This record gives sequence, C-alpha cells and structure tokens, in this order.
Amino acid sequence: MKTLLMLLSCALLTLPRGNAAESREWKTADGSKTIQAEYVSSKDGKVTIRRADNRKTFTIALDTLSKEDQDWVAKQMEGEGEAAAKADKSNPFAKLLTGEWQRTEGHGLSYRIFGARKLRGADETGYPLVIYLHGRNGDVMTPEQPGEARSFSEEDNYRKRECVIIAPQCTKEGSWDGKNADAVVEIINDLVKNLSIDKKRIYLTGYSMGGYGTFHLLAQEPRLFAAGVPIAGGGDPNKVSEYKKVPIWVFHGAKDEAVKPEQSRRMVEALEKEKAPVKFTEYDDGDHGIAGRVYSDVKMHEWLFEQHR
Repeated sequence: MKTLLMLLSCALLTLPRGNAAESREWKTADGSKTIQAEYVSSKDGKVTIRRADNRKTFTIALDTLSKEDQDWVAKQMEGEGEAAAKADKSNPFAKLLTGEWQRTEGHGLSYRIFGARKLRGADETGYPLVIYLHGRNGDVMTPEQPGEARSFSEEDNYRKRECVIIAPQCTKEGSWDGKNADAVVEIINDLVKNLSIDKKRIYLTGYSMGGYGTFHLLAQEPRLFAAGVPIAGGGDPNKVSEYKKVPIWVFHGAKDEAVKPEQSRRMVEALEKEKAPVKFTEYDDGDHGIAGRVYSDVKMHEWLFEQHR
C-alpha cells in the first residue's frame, strides 16, 4: 500500500484545472495531490489514465484515489459492460476486439485484427474498417504489431479515428489476386455481418505487392470500398473505368528501383482520363522504402477517413 501511494504521489502533480476534452481532475485519497487526465480503462482494481499535459499514460490502484474518483470509474466500467453486452457473447469476431492486435484466420488466410473493446457494442452507423495489404515476403503474423498497419492503431491516431483494422497474411509465394483476393473479400463480409461496421467507410491500402493488390481489389469490388491508398505499386490501367468513382491517393518514390514509378504514373494517368477523384504524391527523394513515410503522414489518415460511399 505504501509503495502504491509513493507511486501515486510521483504521478499526480498539482496542476491547474484544464479544459482538455475528455479530461477530468483526479485526486488522491487524502486530497493532497491532483492531476488533469483522461480516463483510458480500468481492470482488476486498477485504473489507467492519460495526463492532459504530456499525454503520458500510467496505471494506478483505484484505492489510492478519492471516493469520488472510484465511484466515477465504477460508472465508466458499468457503461463499458453494457456496451459489450450488446454484442452476442457467442460472436467470435466480437471477442477479437480487445484493444490489442489479435491473430485469427478465415477462408484460407491468417490475419491480424485490431479494435477497441467498446467497438463490440452495437452502433447506429457503425465504425470504419481498414484493410492493410503487406508487400512481398511481408509477415504480419509473427511481429507484435503487423507492419505499417500499426499506424492506424497508434494511440494518438486511433483516439481521433476509431475503427476496426485487419492485416491479412498472403499465402507463401502468392499475391493479392485470385483466391487470396477472394478470401480478403470474404473476410470483410464476415466482419460486416458480425461487427458494427459502417459499410460506407471501408478503406483499402497496401504497400508494394499490397499496392498492386489495392488496385486489383478496387477493380474486383468497386462497390465495396470507399477509398484506396496504393503505395509503391501498380495495376492494369485498362480496368480503371471499373472503379473510377472511388477516391484514390497514390504514392510512389521517384527513385524506386524495385517498382518503377512509371507503374503508378500510368495508373494515375488512366484514372485522370476517366476524370476519377485521384491524388498522386511522388517523393522526388523517395526510393521503394516509402511506406513508413506515407503511413506516418497525418494528412493521409485525415483524408482517408473523410471518404465515404
């Protein structure tokens, strides 16, 4: 108990009242220390909060906080429980939404999935769904977080743009077409059927081989996706008329030797001829390894989540 109080005293510094959205003032049990912070979660007699001043997150024991704070947390937990209860307890997809990247499989493909626990509950409009397709020899199953798909689940990003994210694992020596493309579509259909997904905000993105897969799936299922972001990829310019109404932001590096920038340029040219809503960013100093640069671009995320069918 003394150790917990010492940790709490170090964490809770006296701060002026703030006006930050979703934040509130927390007090120690004896009222000697206060902090302005946001509630994140609570479990096993502990609460996790995020400081308003520096955005750092930490977990402390509930019994070291004031009675008012403990009662407030109890109400939050009750609300979270009600939201989760709205989901079918037998629904295996809802159980995968834990606030951590989970591993699962379906239709012949393994895949990773991420979603906050509160997304288990029914929502009137639903939440966006993001599909990330990895590049050649990519492995989204072994790492703790699946490649660049993690950019969508990063704390600051996710807090502003809550969604369900999936990162399928392509079969060995395969690519994002044929049976693999069909499997991705079937997985999407499963999620739409079993989770609260906004059918008008399903987004597709991919890097390198995944960029090719993005163009391929847009052509295969033009009415499924609200927008696409192909990176360092290419496709068949003869098929762009199939998805000319889908907003697309294409990225490529001018110095890319693995996939020549002409691959993206010709797709953009074909889309522009169809008067499609296409954007093109070509990094003059970029080679094939531009994925991190693109996925860390806040403007890309903002643009993507503004799109809807």
